Amino acid sequence: MRILYLHPNSWTGEKPILTALRELGQEVCVLEERRGLASHPWMKSDHFAQPGDGIDTCWHDPGRGREKLLTWPLDRMFKRGFEGRNLVHRMWMVLRAVKYFRPDVIICSDGFTFALPASFLRQLGLVRAPLVVSYIGGDILHCPQADVGRDRAGLTGRLIARSYRGIDIFRPVSPLLRDVLLGDGVEDARIRICPSHLAVPAAVFEKVRANKAAIRRQVRERRGIPQDAPLVVTLSANSKGKAPHIMAEAWPAIARALPGARWLLCGPESDWLRERVLPLIDQGGAGARVIRTGQLDGEAVFEHLAAGDLHVNPTLCEGLNMVTVEAGATGTPTITTSGTGIAAWVARFRAGMVVPAGEGGPLADAIIDALLKPSLLAEWSAAATAMSDEFALERVARDLLQILQSATSSSALHKIKP
Repeated sequence: MRILYLHPNSWTGEKPILTALRELGQEVCVLEERRGLASHPWMKSDHFAQPGDGIDTCWHDPGRGREKLLTWPLDRMFKRGFEGRNLVHRMWMVLRAVKYFRPDVIICSDGFTFALPASFLRQLGLVRAPLVVSYIGGDILHCPQADVGRDRAGLTGRLIARSYRGIDIFRPVSPLLRDVLLGDGVEDARIRICPSHLAVPAAVFEKVRANKAAIRRQVRERRGIPQDAPLVVTLSANSKGKAPHIMAEAWPAIARALPGARWLLCGPESDWLRERVLPLIDQGGAGARVIRTGQLDGEAVFEHLAAGDLHVNPTLCEGLNMVTVEAGATGTPTITTSGTGIAAWVARFRAGMVVPAGEGGPLADAIIDALLKPSLLAEWSAAATAMSDEFALERVARDLLQILQSATSSSALHKIKP
């Protein structure tokens, strides 16, 4: 089966899934955009990420091309709803790739940037290959309280709703996003939940788990944290939607109940952190017990997750949250919120606890209760590791391949309504 993957660079972890699909015996080709192509606005390559990977790729520069002179009037009409992008020009590029590769099935890596042009081509009858679309979060969520997603009331919302007509199978990465699609009127029979995958090889996590005690000791020594201190870890972009301010609201109560506790606050020094989080921590009088690491990269991410007794994900609104999966893969359980897609797995596996999003009180109570119960943390830890197996690259690749194969059957093809 020849699979055309549209825009795998929509997030940083799709290269492994392309390779995994090839290892499962499939032919994978790619359409991707790249601004500033040196010689021509359209370029063909026999590889995607590195020479020899065997993934034929068509690159296009969305800012160049003679076709833009022809598509400009319609692009101008839809530009506001397509967030400044050129919708019809991108349709032209997708159609060009389809004619070149002649795929058996097409998959979009998110439900907006390439899904809209691909769907509209299907509705116009210009593309016959079935279309599978992944939904990863901000493409269909609308969470103004978290500065996440897109306003569905205007032209953008109408374009998204119209795009549903040309899609054969919807692939939300969590039950949370499935429920959004159902609320938009998508038939349940056209939806297949398939989560995102762990982008890091399983051997990395196995090594961390095997050396967890030593890693815990080393990280604590390096950060000046007592070895016996109850330790909670947060790791995110520290933006509004990730809600470090909710953790900051909860922290004084945690520090009072557990005077020896520490908070390992990982992630970049964002404006939101400086302006809205650190003042809350200082006002609570427990700022000395908060250790800020700044940006972490590579295995340092997993080592800091492994060093904690508990990972906390206070996110207000998010399609999945892979940090919770990564924490589980190191053997560290999570308290997360009802605003995240990962909450469904945490609850099902009993790999931690789910609390209401945006509420510091219940979050503090859950953290305190967990840190006072080592046996409960041990149970959660084992369950969190088991939970992470559901996101293993090989498993997700097999599940995704089944979805793509089912899309090519005549019974799965969606009858497009005008």
